[in-house]
This record gives sequence, C-alpha cells and structure tokens, in this order.
Amino acid sequence: MQRNNKTLSNHRLSVTAISTVIAGTCTSALAADDFATVVIDYTPAPGLFINDVAFNDPNNALGAPVGGDTSNPDLTKLVSLGGFGGSITLGFNKTVLNHPSNPGDLDAIVFGNAFWSSDDPTRRFAEAAHIEISLDENSNGIADDAWYIIRGSSLPVIPDTVWRDQAWDDDAGTTSIPPAFVEDYPDPSFFPGIGSTYTTGAYELPPEFETTVLVHPQGPGATEETHWGYADVSPTIAKPAGKSASVFYTTPDDPLSVGISPDSGGGDAFDIDWAVDPITGDPAGLLGFDFIRITTAVQFDSGPLGEISAEIGGVADVRSIILLGDINGDGIVDTADLGILIGAFGTSNPDADLNGDGIVDTADLGLLLSQYGNEA
Repeated sequence: MQRNNKTLSNHRLSVTAISTVIAGTCTSALAADDFATVVIDYTPAPGLFINDVAFNDPNNALGAPVGGDTSNPDLTKLVSLGGFGGSITLGFNKTVLNHPSNPGDLDAIVFGNAFWSSDDPTRRFAEAAHIEISLDENSNGIADDAWYIIRGSSLPVIPDTVWRDQAWDDDAGTTSIPPAFVEDYPDPSFFPGIGSTYTTGAYELPPEFETTVLVHPQGPGATEETHWGYADVSPTIAKPAGKSASVFYTTPDDPLSVGISPDSGGGDAFDIDWAVDPITGDPAGLLGFDFIRITTAVQFDSGPLGEISAEIGGVADVRSIILLGDINGDGIVDTADLGILIGAFGTSNPDADLNGDGIVDTADLGLLLSQYGNEA
C-alpha cells in the first residue's frame, strides 16, 4: 500500500468555478449528501466473512447505517474488511468540513457493528480499524492527494513507526504465510484482481486491542473513555421512529465519554484536527476531507469467532449547530446566499467571509458550495 506525504496547502477553487456557479451549472453542489456516496477502493484481507455475499458488498458502507442496540448490532447493512490491513476507501460528493460549529468539534462519524458485552459500556466487542482522510487539493475527484492518519488515543506520536505489511497467499496449510484456512482467502469470483498472493498493511494498534472484548482499564463505573479515534469500537443505534436518518446519524456521540450520548446514533466520531502526517507526526491542519480510508489495524484470531475484522455500515458528515454558508439566515444554503457572497466578492464583508480570513474570496465560495442545498 502506498503512503503519500505531500505537503498540503489550503483548498481553493479556481475563477472558472466562480463562472460555473454564476451560470447555474454547479449540479454536484446541489446533490450534497450527509453520507459517503462512492466506493473508491475495497481490498479486504482474508477473513471469515469476506466471501459471504451478505458482508462483501462495499456499497453497504454508503448512505446511512442501520443500527441495533448497545448489545445487539444490526447485521443487515455491513461490509467486512477482513483481517489485518483489509481496507475500504470512500468518497463524499462534498467536502466534509473542519467546522468550528459542529457539536463537540467533531466532524465525521464512522459506523460499525461493535457492541457492549452484557450491556456494560466498559466491555466492548470491538474490532478496531484506523481512519485516514484526504482532501482533494487538486480538485480532480481522484484520491491521489496526501493521506493523513487520525491518531486517536493509542497510536504513537509518529504513526509510521508502527506501520506493518502483511503478506497473504492462497496456499493455506502449505506455507508459513497466512491465512490458515483457504476458505478465508478472497475468492477470485468476488475479487478477480487480487490473485494468489497479495500484501496489505496498517498502522498497527497496540496489544490491548488484540482481544475480542476491549476492556476499559478503570473497569465498571468509568466515565472517561480511553479508546477513541478508531472505527468499529462503539455501537450503532437503531433510528427511532419519526427521526430523520440525516439528523439522527449526523449527531455525534461523545467519543471521550463512556456510553452513548443522548439523541445520537452512536458510531465513532472524530475531529479532523486529530489528523497528523504519519511520517512526521505533525498536525495535518486540514480544512476538511473528501476521501476516507478505513483499515483493520489489529491482527488477532480468536478461534471460533474468527479474526478481528472491522465491519463498516456508513460514514457521516456531522451536522453543524450553525449552518455554514447560510448568510441570510433562512435555514438553507441556496442561490440567495450565493448571490450575497458573489456581491461581496473581494471585500471584507464579515457575513460573507465564511473562513474569517478577512477577505471574501474563492476559499469562501468553496465553503459555501460544499454546503449548497443543506438545511438547518
């Protein structure tokens, strides 16, 4: 797996984009969605469920998740990543912003099928995956810009020091290379591009994750969470009747507190500010991201229950408390707001200066377009 460490500059739109908007042809902005909308890549590692059609459709990671309760996860809309290094890369049709008005400064949520053992939130059946994000800096719609790792609670200051490659082959039992069971190897009818050998890799999480039950070190009664910043470690909750998925599943749980926050759909929320350069450990300083890569980051086989293998059911953009881009305050980002911004272009109008840098320019236009069509 290739890891990219290009220096990231601020995301900017060109003058051509301005003229496109004025012409009213920016249709992609009109279709902005609260959830990931496209599969960029799906390369699972060998695993118990990757050849099961119920769990190997990467499209199950698109759109809103389907939840269960804290002790009984829903299994109808998930894709399995397989063992160590198995990954999925998803894209949004808008930039997920590092938004200062988001609840708890949290920007996105990854949903899996983790659950609590005996309904105890300090004992979790969790299959942790690390999260990487990338901003489409060159605006080509391809995930070819720098990738940054959400370091979370447990990766080292320089994550690259724990990167590890894992080789796999389909000669189970005849070589020292895993998997041990040939039926866990990707079936070519599902994965024709993988071949008889391949390699995955991940930033490996520490030994406390190498277990079927992730135990809080402070035991029952703990209130401050110690494992956060990773996918598939927190339950996904079923949407109550009458609730909108676009509201319920964009309201983040507090990942730093034990339990599930009221009115939240659960899942694993993270702050874009947690992203770092994996080689230097320096903060990424991202304005947002367009692509997300989720990778099983633990190598552990529990026997009858199989390997640790993250399952993913959706990725959401957190809904802001204040709707960015709603310049006229009518509860929707639309042509009225766009007209105000274009009229203020090149000035220091504070209402249209969405990023607060003292001038209304293409950066502010980009922020407005990323939210176009959103409602409070």
